[in-house]
Amino acid sequence: MDHSPHSVFVRILGNTGILIASRVVNAVCSFVYVAWAAQTLGLQDFGVMLLVITFAAMVCDITHLQSWQSLLHYGTGFFEQKQFDRFNDVLIFCIRADFVSGLVGVVTGLGGVALLGGSFMGWSPQVQLDAALCMLTIFCMNTGWSTGMLRLSNRFKLVPVYEFLTTCVRTGGTGIGFVYHFGIGYFLLVWSLTQLTMFASCSCAGFYLVKKQTGGFPSLSRILWARTPVQGIWAYTVKTSVNQVLESFFSQGATLLIGGRLGASEAAVYKVARQISNGLAKPAQMMIPTLYPEFIRMRDAQDWKGIRGVIFKIFGLILVFSALSLVLTATVGNRLFSYMLHDVWPGQQTILLLLVGGSLLDICLIPLEPFLVMIGRISILLRWRVIVMCLYFPLLFVFMEFGGIKGASLETLLASLMMFVVCALPVLRQLNLKVTQTKPVD
Repeated sequence: MDHSPHSVFVRILGNTGILIASRVVNAVCSFVYVAWAAQTLGLQDFGVMLLVITFAAMVCDITHLQSWQSLLHYGTGFFEQKQFDRFNDVLIFCIRADFVSGLVGVVTGLGGVALLGGSFMGWSPQVQLDAALCMLTIFCMNTGWSTGMLRLSNRFKLVPVYEFLTTCVRTGGTGIGFVYHFGIGYFLLVWSLTQLTMFASCSCAGFYLVKKQTGGFPSLSRILWARTPVQGIWAYTVKTSVNQVLESFFSQGATLLIGGRLGASEAAVYKVARQISNGLAKPAQMMIPTLYPEFIRMRDAQDWKGIRGVIFKIFGLILVFSALSLVLTATVGNRLFSYMLHDVWPGQQTILLLLVGGSLLDICLIPLEPFLVMIGRISILLRWRVIVMCLYFPLLFVFMEFGGIKGASLETLLASLMMFVVCALPVLRQLNLKVTQTKPVD
């Protein structure tokens, strides 16, 4: 495999293109099934459903160990050198991490519904029961090892297959609910079936790749009982996972706080606006899975100058993409927002523009975060996420008090701006230091 900066950049763009193509159908269908659910349930009940789903997603994120990063970080060398026994040690750790964190997630989710569902979120007993059943799905929402295997094997072409399957399940199930006017419980069941479909299809793809690339899959007894001899893997996994926990609190916590403070309808408006803004940013975010394996290969080759060149090229693409996203938001965003909500909300275009601006600042972190993780300086990322969060959530109540959803959207934009600035400066400093300390690679 060619590791020159130009070839790496082309390979990143190619794999990103595959991932974007796999999401096109899903993105189009998401506008359809969200509109169907909102029209069937009404804005209030639709907001309640979104709060349950958001809570489940947040619990999954905060309990999920990022095992795919550990597989790439510790397993890439063994995999490329065909030392499959040692690679299997890393793989077994990742499989265990997925299921252990899934079990912890279920317990945490059930406890959260019992403690917060009625008192803080104001859910009825029936909604609390439906939410508790949804929490059981968290056990099968972690696909770290199989996702890592897809990225390690550079087999991104398999992604469209299971993306298409999950899209069919969710769109078809929502369509049935729309036709027959089912309630919240049914739509939560469709969401759970979607997660199970994703887990089953992704796991099958991972199992197939492991058998094909290594000649066999670790036995169940070895997965359950074998010790993990890889030094430092637990510490690395916990550090990278803490970053995901903080990011999830930042992205999902605002929706839950808006729902608890302002109401389910306001939470639905904020969540749909967030979904549209994230949908516009999604093509650029698809670059993240392709960056990690390429950066690790270039790091092993000590090609820091090449890494710097790739990062600068990515920033150029992000600037062009950001300009296009803002134009789309200003021209068609308002109509799309009204279609999805099946309603018109005062100031919805301002809310949308603020959240799109925040999402565009978030995608500027795309080349920065993998670099900090790769060089073992994730503590910089964690420290500033904690600082930003400590400022964000107390101020969120103030911004909501004076500006409602607009205020919350403005604070989200300011928090994203702060996060970008405090990450960009150390990355530039570390990059220049690495380049000056290492001779250029021929």
